[in-house]
Amino acid sequence: MKIKSYFITILLCLITLLFATEFIFAGNVGRAVYGVFTEIYNGVGKYASAGDDYLNIWRGGTTNDIYSIDKIEGKKSFRLDGSAWASFAFNSNQNMSAYSGGRIYFSLKYPNGVDNNKGFIKLEDAVSTKPICFDSNSIIRIDDGSTQLGTGVENDGAWHTYYIELSNFVDLGISLSNIKCPLILSSELGSGEFFLADNVYWTKAPTEARSFNVTVKNISDNQVLTGDDEKITWAQSCFRQSWTAAEQYIELDLDYECTNNWYVKIYLNNGDATRKGLYCIDSDESEIVLPMAWRISRDLLPTSSGDTLQVKKDSEGKLYDSGKIHTDPAWSYSWAYFYDISDESLVLNDATVWNARGCHTFFYNENEAWDSFVTNNEWLTDYYEKKPKIYFAADCSNALSGLTYEANVVTELFYE
Repeated sequence: MKIKSYFITILLCLITLLFATEFIFAGNVGRAVYGVFTEIYNGVGKYASAGDDYLNIWRGGTTNDIYSIDKIEGKKSFRLDGSAWASFAFNSNQNMSAYSGGRIYFSLKYPNGVDNNKGFIKLEDAVSTKPICFDSNSIIRIDDGSTQLGTGVENDGAWHTYYIELSNFVDLGISLSNIKCPLILSSELGSGEFFLADNVYWTKAPTEARSFNVTVKNISDNQVLTGDDEKITWAQSCFRQSWTAAEQYIELDLDYECTNNWYVKIYLNNGDATRKGLYCIDSDESEIVLPMAWRISRDLLPTSSGDTLQVKKDSEGKLYDSGKIHTDPAWSYSWAYFYDISDESLVLNDATVWNARGCHTFFYNENEAWDSFVTNNEWLTDYYEKKPKIYFAADCSNALSGLTYEANVVTELFYE
């Protein structure tokens, strides 16, 4: 099912049109999705975003961030052993009243056959802490959808997804206007027993608007471009040159919850499988195509650490960042070729920039090239949010001046 898509038309050295809604926020609080312990939303993870709303994790007993395959999203889950607790506390109390009518979502893996009255999820305001036991019928199991499948936490040793209406905590006396801890987990399990938690986030009421935004920015000064200035361009000096990066990039901002099966794709919709880039029709009706590629990064490139936008093609046609070759091993970030949606050889992986596993990163060395999904949590530096940035490059070797080259690039959020 398609949620929303944005279409941009790239005109070489002319204009790019982007249809998007303005969405500005200073921190993570106030978004339609507030991530507490999740890796699939930008600006969240172990810590929240910039400002006083970042989270510290205070622990009692044995608790761990588990980096393993035993998780429901991202790279890691959270484990509580025996008698233990974990408190996710704001740097300073936050007004979360915008989430009135909303929910707290979470996923749990609870031990098989163990009574589910030995685990608790809690919220804490400035005055008190209020628990809801795992056996409560206010805990709604939904797994991979929105359909209620039961109540209370399942004790079958498998992962399940749940939500609690925040009004249940309000009824217990919690003030959403002065929240100290948006999540506390506690366990009264026996020795050797544990449960895992993952993908914990708050959402606003279902009637509140959700957002998927794409913003065009200059590489040179990071300025947001709007209106007639909302363009992706190549410098005039790029004509008759080989692979060259554009002067702008697009930044993704996802604020839409749709369980765990969602993707952000980027592809061309030029109407022909052979049009894998910027194209134009010359006066003699011949068609000129300038191949295009993209790469994704958490950072504004080039970086002080040496990552650049210098693009080079090797003898096998692989594209990579020639400005920085990592030394152990000799890895560099590579670029992915664009495909047209009409190309039957296009597979989802070739077009996916972001999904429940994280952000799509390509690597290269002189012997091979491969791709991987890097979890969004790895993309957080200290307490500051990182929004994925997509950069463009084109092979302008055959570009002729006086012609308009264009491409219809689609950046699409969807889920199935």
